[in-house]
Amino acid sequence: MCESNLYSEDGELLMEDVILIEVLEDGIRATDVLNSTKEFEGKLTRLDLDKHRIYIKQK
Repeated sequence: MCESNLYSEDGELLMEDVILIEVLEDGIRATDVLNSTKEFEGKLTRLDLDKHRIYIKQK
């Protein structure tokens, strides 16, 4: 599988095993392998596909 972990720009782990990111008008919605979703205010800043990490800058 190709899950990634979601982190803040400060390196804080926000969510594990993310399989879907949806860009919203004022943030993002992340869905994990168990189909749980969380919404975060902010924007995507970096995708590290080699290390399976997604970074967002939170408001």
